[in-house]
Amino acid sequence: MMYLNYLVAFLWILTVIVLLWFGNRFIFRILDKSVSWLKYTARRFFLQLMLSCIYSLACINLSYYLFKITSTVTPPDLAQILVLNIYGLLFIIPVLSVNFGIYFMMQWKKEHIKSDQLKQENLNSQLEALRMHIDPHFLFNNLNVLSTLIEENSRDAQFFLERFADVYRYVLQYKKEELVALNTEITFIRSYVFLLKKRFEEQCIIDIDIPGDLPDTMCIPPLSLQMLVENAIKHNKISLKSPLMIGIFIEHGTTLVVRNNYQPKPNSESKLANTGLENISKRYKYLSDSAITVVRDENSFVVKLPLLELED
Repeated sequence: MMYLNYLVAFLWILTVIVLLWFGNRFIFRILDKSVSWLKYTARRFFLQLMLSCIYSLACINLSYYLFKITSTVTPPDLAQILVLNIYGLLFIIPVLSVNFGIYFMMQWKKEHIKSDQLKQENLNSQLEALRMHIDPHFLFNNLNVLSTLIEENSRDAQFFLERFADVYRYVLQYKKEELVALNTEITFIRSYVFLLKKRFEEQCIIDIDIPGDLPDTMCIPPLSLQMLVENAIKHNKISLKSPLMIGIFIEHGTTLVVRNNYQPKPNSESKLANTGLENISKRYKYLSDSAITVVRDENSFVVKLPLLELED
């Protein structure tokens, strides 16, 4: 009879451990979807602790009642329940501590791996950005424009050559930087737009409406603005009858917006169209918690880049 009691006690303890382990893991996962540890640390801790204690005590009491009534036919009395809950709390605390500890270690390991992956993706994105921005076609087209200007107007040719040099100087200077002041990027993009206007003339109209008194701490990843302009030109039809209209402006003081009228080229490959956006998106994930926003409808294509603050 004594051995039977020991067996029942062992089975009860084993049942409680299993129920506590899997039940609390389930509570963790449910709360992960609604109450983030990063955003609501204190709220999540106390809510997690309260729910885990309630669930754990419920499991201990219910399972004890079922084992007691099954093995002895008599239900537990008030004194037994009181002692059970006191010892239950003493048992729950280390179990929850182990559960919390394992969870945080797993989260730390996951974030560490994610950080390493994002760093690698950022390096790959920089190499891809360099390959895209020193494009032989871009170089060839602008040399053709320069050649024409030399024949027609040497003064315009000299000015064009200066802007051409500004563009490549910027690429070589900032291609390895993680962030660049928005003022610096805008100065560069004006030189880049000048080259585009000489090539497309009235077929492409680019309006840059950016205040000149922006603080230098307001930044974006370098070449991201140029990449958006380049994507708009690559993947939309351009003509005098239907010119491509590109607007660059700041929204609410916190977001850089690039908007163009949506007139996609026939048979345009979506993968190519998305390469630049994926490049920028990966760099934003690496640099901050902010994400870019892409909005497309029948008439326009809009990309919004959060402005990042450069710490002193």
